[in-house]
Amino acid sequence: MKKIKYLSILSLIVLLVSCGGGGGGFVLETVTFDGLNNNDIYLVKVNKSGFIANAAITGSVQNIYRTFQNNSSVYSSDTSLPPMDHKAAQEFNANPPPINKESLSRQQGAPAAFTPPTVGNTRDFWVESYYGSRNEPNGWVQKQATLKATGTYGNIWVMDENLDSGASANKITDDHAKNMAAKFDLIYPIATDLLGYEYGGGPGGNGGMDGDPKIQILIYDIVDASGKVQAGGFFWSKDFYQQYQLNSNKTNLAEIFYVDASQVVKYPNYAYSIMVHEFQHMINFNEKTVKHGKNSATWYNEMLSQMAEDVISPLIGVGPTNEDHPISQEMPLFLTTYNQVGITEWSTGTPNERSASYAKAFAFGAYLMRNYGGAALLKRLLANNTTDTASINSALNEFSPGLNFNQALSRYGEAMIFSGQVPEGVLTFDKTVTSTINGIAYTAHKFDIWSISRSDSGYSPIIFDLTQMVMRPHSVTIHQVNEWKSKSGSYSIDFEKPTNPNVGLYFLVK
Repeated sequence: MKKIKYLSILSLIVLLVSCGGGGGGFVLETVTFDGLNNNDIYLVKVNKSGFIANAAITGSVQNIYRTFQNNSSVYSSDTSLPPMDHKAAQEFNANPPPINKESLSRQQGAPAAFTPPTVGNTRDFWVESYYGSRNEPNGWVQKQATLKATGTYGNIWVMDENLDSGASANKITDDHAKNMAAKFDLIYPIATDLLGYEYGGGPGGNGGMDGDPKIQILIYDIVDASGKVQAGGFFWSKDFYQQYQLNSNKTNLAEIFYVDASQVVKYPNYAYSIMVHEFQHMINFNEKTVKHGKNSATWYNEMLSQMAEDVISPLIGVGPTNEDHPISQEMPLFLTTYNQVGITEWSTGTPNERSASYAKAFAFGAYLMRNYGGAALLKRLLANNTTDTASINSALNEFSPGLNFNQALSRYGEAMIFSGQVPEGVLTFDKTVTSTINGIAYTAHKFDIWSISRSDSGYSPIIFDLTQMVMRPHSVTIHQVNEWKSKSGSYSIDFEKPTNPNVGLYFLVK
């Protein structure tokens, strides 16, 4: 039996002991903490691999009663707003057809002179057609929309069925459309300074697919045949392809994203956040796929959109305590489901599973920004010529030479435990970080992970007992028992190291 002893932790409140890599069979060790003063001890397990880790090989704690500790309120995702994105669009965006830059022009041969649309103009758009009660599109139909408002950077199109004369219950008024245009005029310069430009945008841009320097934003009912909202909004890169390049999908040949009408009517702040979120996807397609021929995995692309919402929403009037800010929208669900979806996974299953994927994407991005460079890190993620974990490695290395994704993941559990007055060097969500880029201050606001408020209910991380658990790829789990609370003096814990070299055990003292 190997013993690891720590003589004093009075000046080191957090103690990380990596115990991964047992390799050839179980290894029994003892860790002893001296100098405890009413401290709590936690065990964090980290799976640093891209594979599922079976429960039996994740290590264990010996000779202690395994009382289940659950410090989290029960969260029901039924109270959440619909997911930001369309599942089929996500799948297409993650693996689009090869880019043929010659096809990234609506006109074949000499382009015709562009004539900007004016308010009151109409045009047809392809949208999905749903039949029966299934949630998957069965085909496509062209529907007419009317330009209801235009701003400096965006055109707001409303499907005719959502006008006063239309059959939909979600009526988009002139004021709704004007407010959306005004908000996008705020979003565009803030987002492009931070993230880059859409295809055809920016200095010297030619207007992209449709020749229009403005982004097209189509508002309609994104619902199935039963009227259930399928997505709050979405960007679908199919619209950057000529029809001959697509199979069953239909292209609208434009820099366009889509927003559900009911969100605009009922939850305008959420609709504004949707525009931030979907615009990142549009920019991401240009920065990664068009420029560098790289495809972004859904988990990575969604994390970047959540990070963009995090720091841009406060600049357009949706502050960090607003119920429609992603802190309020995503963190309560994350705190009770963080073990269910790995960081580099994306669930395409039930709506609840998809919601858990969004929640973990926001949380990990929020952790990265608050501990590794703020919005400046997000800018580096979009600017580099890689995607997924390679992009994170590149951006983190710019922040701190040698720092990488797995090292950040190893300390993720630390931030899920420590809030309030934390010692210097301790990682936490409870830290405000501001990055000034081209004169614009982007702020990732602090929040207490043990006191997330939503609908007058408090949430905190779910804490598991010491029973071994299956671990998702690139994930953490947090464990504790009553015996580890409010400890003083000296305390020892016997444990078995994981036999999986990619799983690490970390004991943290708070």
